[in-house]
Order: sequence, then C-alpha cells, then structure tokens
Amino acid sequence: MSGGIKIAKAIYEAARLEAEWSKRSLIPEKWQDRDGRFREQYIRTVQNYLTMANLPPPDEIHANWMRRYLLMGWDYGEKVDRDLKTHPDLVPYDELPKDEKDKDAIFLARIWLAQQLIDICEADKAKESIRRVHFDS
Repeated sequence: MSGGIKIAKAIYEAARLEAEWSKRSLIPEKWQDRDGRFREQYIRTVQNYLTMANLPPPDEIHANWMRRYLLMGWDYGEKVDRDLKTHPDLVPYDELPKDEKDKDAIFLARIWLAQQLIDICEADKAKESIRRVHFDS
C-alpha cells in the first residue's frame, strides 16, 4: 500500500473513530467495508488536498464532497442508505447541522496535520542523506 493510500485510510479511520467516540448522528462504515469506488475517490481527494499550499474553507470542501457524491449516484435523503444511495448531508453547507460543519473543519485540520508530518519526514530524510554523504566521504 503506497504512502498516499495509507494517509487517506488513516484520515478516514480517524474521522470514523472521532464520529463513533463523539456519538455523532452519522458514523461512517469502516474503510474496508466501503466500496472500491468510494475508496478511490477518497484517496484522490486526500492526495489532492495534501498538495495544496492553502487549504480551502470548510464550505468549499463540503461543496466538493457533494459534487463527488452526486457523481457517484447519491441523492438527498433523510437517512444514510447505502443501497438507495441517500444521504442527509447532501444539502448546501449553510443548511448543515453544526456538528456536520465541525466535521468538515476537523477533516481540514487532519489534512493540515498530515501535510506537516510529511514535511517533517521529508526534512528528516534529507538530513539523513546529507549526513551519509558527509560521513561516507
């Protein structure tokens, strides 16, 4: 499993666990239980956000999420129904309940944290390469 896939899976599972532990009204399925199409679009989305110097605001990521779900054939429904492909969050950002708006902000914080950790790891690798060149010379 590549680094980008591992990061996307970790961010997803962190969101799922936070929803479960916070007793949110919507708790996502475990990563391995999500269909392949969902996982692929989630990985692409996270990889895209990881490359951004400036992350978008929560209302913009919600609009992007809505577009992706609509493209996958989902529609608004009062309950999440994976068979009928309905979801109560398929509404404009301003109509979301506060806990769902918070979830979008927390998602962005996880992306930001992943960006920082990637930068730290890359800097550490570069330092180690310099040390090796210096001591091997």
